[in-house]
Amino acid sequence: MVSTSALAPTRGAQCVSSGLGHHFVSPKKSRDKKKSQTHVELPGAQAKRRQLLARMQQLMKPEHKQTKVHAVDAVETISDTSQTDALAEIPDPDFKIPSEPSSDILAQESHIKRRILPDKATDSLYSSWKTLIPFLVEPHLKYSARTLATALEITPEVISACATRLCPQKRTTIACLFFDRFTSIDVLSCRCSMLPQVLLHHGLFPTAPSQPCMAVSVELLSFYRALFERSCDAINALASALKTHYSRRGFIMADARVSNS
Repeated sequence: MVSTSALAPTRGAQCVSSGLGHHFVSPKKSRDKKKSQTHVELPGAQAKRRQLLARMQQLMKPEHKQTKVHAVDAVETISDTSQTDALAEIPDPDFKIPSEPSSDILAQESHIKRRILPDKATDSLYSSWKTLIPFLVEPHLKYSARTLATALEITPEVISACATRLCPQKRTTIACLFFDRFTSIDVLSCRCSMLPQVLLHHGLFPTAPSQPCMAVSVELLSFYRALFERSCDAINALASALKTHYSRRGFIMADARVSNS
């Protein structure tokens, strides 16, 4: 019986080599791809090559009629594709080719030109705003300085900005949109204070340069500007949100007239 100590490997029994040791390389594979790999020909490749050469020869001969070329193409297509593909290429007898548009419709479409420049109404509106804006700078600066770091003042039902209170005044009813409500306000304009100036003096910006019927709170516009700087342009979303917010607070606009319930 052999003892277990005789079978145990010892350090002196291990194979060692001096220097850098033996250089081992990976064994060669059982086959060599360069010698054993055979060339495989795809079935039908030579036939397609001959058909393409014949097609090129026909295209190089302009004296052949176009009908012959179409016939040869049809035969080649059916021979190259399978039976299913050939059946798929057969046109459906129930299919009707849509008729081409008439010459009158094409002539009308050719005369219609897309407008790339502002029209007359847009130019007139831009000119009106361009003329009005310089007169609104001073009232806006005064309102911003008066309301800075203070609570927002409640706009009265009748507003005016006349300094002398001796000018003949004109009363105009304007629908005004605020953060929490919308209401109708009577605006008294005169020769020394135009209607847009009176609105801006009380923190309301008109929606039209002349004869406005609606005005928006400056604070509401400032909030939308801050929202626009942090997100995309959401003017439609803001309008819908205001309508929902007004309705939930009991301010419902039923028609063009401003009425709160």
